[in-house]
Amino acid sequence: MKLPMTIHVGLKPIAASRPRVPRYGKPYFAKTYKRWRDAAHELVSEWSGVPIEEPVKVTVLFAIPRARTSKLVVPMGDGDNFEKALYDMLQRKRYLSDDKWITTATWRKRFLPFGAEGYAEITIEREEEDIDLTD
Repeated sequence: MKLPMTIHVGLKPIAASRPRVPRYGKPYFAKTYKRWRDAAHELVSEWSGVPIEEPVKVTVLFAIPRARTSKLVVPMGDGDNFEKALYDMLQRKRYLSDDKWITTATWRKRFLPFGAEGYAEITIEREEEDIDLTD
């Protein structure tokens, strides 16, 4: 695995939803999250190498377009839920074998000017510290 690597996801970031569990039937995700997940799956290429199985440090930038009438100072949504959506995508595309290998994570949420296209940028680097991940 050649690290560091940067992955650009050219979609407006969305927070991962929790599975909804109906009284009868099987659990499902909210439609907006499912649509984002499917679009990200199409947009980001599958990793052709061996999935990461070593401690890594991840830095994420969430660039979110500002709504025309927004008076907010920072974008809405919990950063950890935005992060979870990306980590799920990284596992699904075989960049990571499991997100347990992410030992250090930093994220930033920033507004883009109105009308700009949202995106997320993920940088994965080797963890410099010795981390014992034995179970």
